[in-house]
Amino acid sequence: MELLDFFWPQWAQAAHLREIATALKSGGGRKTSPTRVAVDLQADINTLALVCMGLVAALIEKGVISELDLQMHLQKIDELDAQADHGLDPRLLRGALGLKQPPKKSLPSRAKLRKKAAKGGPVPAATKKAR
Repeated sequence: MELLDFFWPQWAQAAHLREIATALKSGGGRKTSPTRVAVDLQADINTLALVCMGLVAALIEKGVISELDLQMHLQKIDELDAQADHGLDPRLLRGALGLKQPPKKSLPSRAKLRKKAAKGGPVPAATKKAR
């Protein structure tokens, strides 16, 4: 805390609020929008596809694996999740690599609420029978 902040707290508060407003304008205080998350995810997928293709091309060029061998391995791996969809469930991939599954995000459970008593309090047992 500066000495000026101590003697003029309103000035310090105004300066702090200006800093917050500037951060909000620049997007520093906002959560990222779902659209932005999707764009970032697509960029990550494109980068991973490029890296995978580079690795495959280098392996084939060096003679480590042939294109036919690669296709056969991909076909076997694709059948692991019992779907011939040219893809693999990431959970299956994690298990095959011995990695832990990510924690599941569970929705909050619905707790049973107590029933409210009728206005005027509980009805005595004798009154219930008389009705």
